[in-house]
Amino acid sequence: MMSDDNKSDSSTSESEVSACSSNFNPLKALYSDKVKVPVESAPLYENIVQYEAALKKTNEIITVGQKELAQKRAEEKEKKRLEEEKWLAEKNKQRFAQYQDTAPARREYRIRNVLTRMGTIDGPLAVLKECVDNRLRVKIITRNDRGIRGTLHGTVVAFDKQWNMALSDVLETWKRKGVKKRKVPPGLGTPVPKGTAASISSIPEVTEKPLGNGVWECTRVIPQMMVRGEHVVLVNIAER
Repeated sequence: MMSDDNKSDSSTSESEVSACSSNFNPLKALYSDKVKVPVESAPLYENIVQYEAALKKTNEIITVGQKELAQKRAEEKEKKRLEEEKWLAEKNKQRFAQYQDTAPARREYRIRNVLTRMGTIDGPLAVLKECVDNRLRVKIITRNDRGIRGTLHGTVVAFDKQWNMALSDVLETWKRKGVKKRKVPPGLGTPVPKGTAASISSIPEVTEKPLGNGVWECTRVIPQMMVRGEHVVLVNIAER
């Protein structure tokens, strides 16, 4: 029993698979073994569009199988593009050369913070800059909402124009009135146990000294302190 392919080949005539014949049947030519290519050296194209373009411009269309030629043409195209960009950049440079002197110079961006501003500060704050550079200890009188609160003796590390200051090795002294013993109202909750805050962060030890008439002088040493400018009344150099 013959297969379907053999039946189709037996029923196909040479005129139906010949490309030069008027009875050419492309469908039978695809599946027949009797097809003969009229020109074996004819170029191959990927689609009809390339074939139509090749008819108009034979030198620009590369046929299938010429990989080296396609790569070489791509390299030449890239080289030509770079040369055109270089020529255009040079032309623009010559074109705008006469306007370079009139163009405003672009200011260099500089990072500005407290430390950089301290270097260019002047006026009364320049004295604080001298204290920072020479590590001079200062005496600062502070205030509260009712008047003078106390004094601070320390070394200025940094400051700003609002008189906010960072101090180190601070000795703080202030006065307060004796607090009468009283019970905590129920609405305020349970008092915090003694020593709980110290377990989270170290609390400076406060030394109290009675001055009489119910007034106590309190003293404590703080390694680092930040003083807001609104609490500063007066700043003096304590040691030179």
